[in-house]
Order: sequence, then C-alpha cells, then structure tokens
Amino acid sequence: MSWWTHINGMIKVSPMGRTQEEKTYILNTVLKHLPLVTGSEGDMEVYVNECTHGSGTSSSSRDEFDMQTNNLRDMRGHRSYRNGWLNCNENYVLTISYAFRDREFEQTLKEFEAWLQRLAKRVSVRNILVKVEGYGRKYVFDNYEPYYRMFEYPSWCSENGESNWCEYLMWSRYKGWSLPLELIHKYYDDDEADVEFERRSE
Repeated sequence: MSWWTHINGMIKVSPMGRTQEEKTYILNTVLKHLPLVTGSEGDMEVYVNECTHGSGTSSSSRDEFDMQTNNLRDMRGHRSYRNGWLNCNENYVLTISYAFRDREFEQTLKEFEAWLQRLAKRVSVRNILVKVEGYGRKYVFDNYEPYYRMFEYPSWCSENGESNWCEYLMWSRYKGWSLPLELIHKYYDDDEADVEFERRSE
C-alpha cells in the first residue's frame, strides 16, 4: 500500500516586468528554479494563468523603452501613434492540483512550505488558498500576508540597495535612459555612453 499526500489550490502572484511578455518570462523562470515538491511518480507541477480582467492592470502611452511609437494599440486593437497604449496585466494565478505517491504529510508540507517561501521572495504573493492533506491530516494556507511581506524588493526600491533575484532577467537601463547601454551606443549620440560602452567592451 502506498502513502499519498495531495496539494490543491491557487496562489495569486504579481511578477516584475515592463511588458506582459517579460512578466510571463520572469514568472516561468522563477517557477523552474524553485525547490522541488516531490513524489515517487513525479514532482509538483504548476499551471500558470494570466489574469486578464479586474484590478491589477496598468496602462502607459509609451512602450517599455519609454518611447511613443505606432506599435502601441488603441481601444479597438489598431496600431496608433497618437492613441496607442501599452497595457499590462499585473497578476497571474498559479493553480496546483497534484497527488504525491510515497510521501507522508509532514514531508510534503515541509517541501511545499520551502517552495512557497522561495516563490514569495521572488514574486509578490497577493492571495493564497492551498490545502495540503494526507491520511486524515490537513493544513490550509489561506493567509497571504506573511508571504506578501517576504518579497525582496528590487534594488531601485529597496532601502539597503540589495537586488531581487529576478533583476538579472530584465535588461539593464543606462543612467538617465530607459534603454540598455548597447542600444544607446548604437542609435544615439551620447559621448558619455560611448565612452562607457568602449570601457565595458575592453
């Protein structure tokens, strides 16, 4: 006879990112680098769903490079230089529904807690309702606030200047610009940026 434990529930998170594509990429990368929640027939899998309605949507009349371009779309979905917007959904729902064979309740609970804490440091946890159960025992995660407070803010927001793990997944911005140094050097006349580019190239 095998021992089984089960995890079922959802977690609402908000990853870093300047576009929808960047947010999705960062969240998926974070999920791939979290500790395993294990079972003899497979490890926990997570299903990612973008929240496309409701609160948590940001809009900007400029693109991710802080440029007003005709690549942005108006309310009808047409490209428009004058009326286009960069819309970005901030929130995603992570759905978990998994059965772990040959695992006791305490082991699965401990592994899931380690997984959840690492997740909370890298992306902002906005809500949670997850039940871990096995052989007459269960634990429900329904208070998101402790995990919300675990979030490690990026260096441009933190008091001590430490960086969030996800920052390396975003392109760097050269001071005073919303562009990477390489693009400033290639497309703009900026002597200071050119000098810095040559210095880094050496």
